[in-house]
Amino acid sequence: MAMMEDTLHEPNAPAQKPAPQGDRVGKMAAGLVLLALVGVAYWPSFRGGFVWDDLVLVKNNPLATGEFTLKTVWLGSDFSLSTVVMWWEWLVFQENATGYRVTNALLHGVGVLLLWRVLVRLVGPGAWWGAAVFAVHPVAVASVAWISELKNTLSLPFFLLSLLGFMHFEAARAAQRTAAARWAYGGAFGSFILALLAKTSTVVLPILLLGLVMRQRRPTRKDGLALAPFFAAALFFGAMTMWFQAHQAIRGLTVQTGGGAERLADAGTAIWFYLGKALWPVNLCAIYPSWNDSLPGGLRFLPLILLGVGGALVWRYRHRWGRPVAFGSAAFIVMLLPVCGLVDMYFMVFSRVSDHFAYLALLVVAAAVGAGIGQLRQPHIRNGVAGGIIAGLVLLSQERARVYATDEALWRDTVQKNPKAGSAHNNLACNLAERGRLPEAMEHFKISLELNPNNAAAQRNLGKGLAMTGRFSEAEKHFIRALEIKPDDTETLIAYGQALAANQRLGEAIYQIRKACERKPTGAIRSYLAALLTATGQQEAAAREYELVLQTEPKSIEALNNLAWILAANPKKEQRNGKEAVRLAQEACQLTAQQEPLMLSTLAAAYAEAGDFSNAVVTAQSAIKLASAGGNEPLARKNEMLLREYQAGRSVGLGRQGKP
Repeated sequence: MAMMEDTLHEPNAPAQKPAPQGDRVGKMAAGLVLLALVGVAYWPSFRGGFVWDDLVLVKNNPLATGEFTLKTVWLGSDFSLSTVVMWWEWLVFQENATGYRVTNALLHGVGVLLLWRVLVRLVGPGAWWGAAVFAVHPVAVASVAWISELKNTLSLPFFLLSLLGFMHFEAARAAQRTAAARWAYGGAFGSFILALLAKTSTVVLPILLLGLVMRQRRPTRKDGLALAPFFAAALFFGAMTMWFQAHQAIRGLTVQTGGGAERLADAGTAIWFYLGKALWPVNLCAIYPSWNDSLPGGLRFLPLILLGVGGALVWRYRHRWGRPVAFGSAAFIVMLLPVCGLVDMYFMVFSRVSDHFAYLALLVVAAAVGAGIGQLRQPHIRNGVAGGIIAGLVLLSQERARVYATDEALWRDTVQKNPKAGSAHNNLACNLAERGRLPEAMEHFKISLELNPNNAAAQRNLGKGLAMTGRFSEAEKHFIRALEIKPDDTETLIAYGQALAANQRLGEAIYQIRKACERKPTGAIRSYLAALLTATGQQEAAAREYELVLQTEPKSIEALNNLAWILAANPKKEQRNGKEAVRLAQEACQLTAQQEPLMLSTLAAAYAEAGDFSNAVVTAQSAIKLASAGGNEPLARKNEMLLREYQAGRSVGLGRQGKP
């Protein structure tokens, strides 16, 4: 597909002289223009928020939750390098979505600059234009403007660095520069490993490297030895990702129902689909409609047959059309092999195809367009055609970036283009519900369930909406149905438990929250369970839950304060511990800079239980002052009552603070 030069290097050419200063300045200016194009295309998304599962992915990062450490994450999770980088982003940006979005765009910009360098060697005169096309192509928006797809933008620079490194290795080996060849090979292989750690769809690189070798000569034993580690790494990481998808991401969900023949047919359709969107990027959608209904019976195999015919023609006329056409056509297909449906991936629960799957394959199309522009000999014609293409792509990308700027914009765009996307209706409804627009949200929840009654998330969310409007008897049916569909869903267990607690069915609420805690023992879930246990008088069980929270989150203010209160005010004397209560309450007060009246109130009770009534009186007085200043009169009055007890030399001995 791409119009590429026939040689990767010129071993017999004389050494090139250093580029003149003017050339270097020109290249720097050209590079800055590429980065500027990225900024212009994605500017509408920079001030956007989190969309789809962005915030969940960021906040529930396994490094942030303590599930993994920097030592255990590398082979313990999929896309481990992306997980680490997103954790670093969380440490810096927290819930400021702009930081994540700009980071994605910068990584995309680095990939664009590296692509330019690759295309200089492969395409020649149209290299810069090819890089510019990739920089602003609308199909790339789903990777760059979607925070969750850091995997794509992070893996691309390493992918291209590995490709460049292998080219340098080939050139150095041909020129018999052994040391340079070793360094280039090491850099190429190391970059490939980093690309795989960022996203394993980059497993296709060894096939491309083999293709680059075959463009010049018949592969030799030396070539096989050089490529063997790349293929071995690709096989290892590919197998690991398939295992993670099957046992973690998918976990029993039905992604595809067809057999091998149907998967091949759908893969052929997907390849034509991606080519069409790359060449004519309009009507892009986050969740595309299914094409199975539009290609019934034997016609389902027609795209695959046409793909085979096209491949045969390219091979038959490879000498007339040139090896670059054959290589480019094959490269486009190879880039799509991991994502065209031959193997199961979680996203296929929503759609067989997605723009973010085509990020790597888009490189080939951009190279082909750049090569075509480079063939135009008249500068004014070349610049006019190229400028028109780039301007059109920028406008389309800006429009798409606005869609990816907010959750509501993304899902309204999706349901407009694909009204049968049940998950899109569910996600739009969730966004509306979060902003208090419950009536409209309920309508979309109902539409989602009409389209797919077995959507556990939609069942759960409709239940939550009904519960919020006081219709618990109706809500409970949807919670129960959601758990029938997906018994281990933590979010449903929590939502059902909260609704039960709100309706004073605390025993049943504890049962649901305990099940959620068994499946996902986070500090937040344990703390809520402990609060429910406290509300039902199970102080000792609540204390155990808070102790477990503090084992993984030693600076949890809620756990420190509430455990201190239980130890200071437990009705059972044998379960009180004033000394430990003081220690915990003091730490909670230090973490809140002695400015939270609730924590000071707990510390006063702890002092009293420890027999230090003078400190209890002073601390209770501080709590009263802060509570009154903050308008919390109930807490102020409660501490006034407790103050009289402390002044009389009596500890609390019973009671609790707060509600679940």
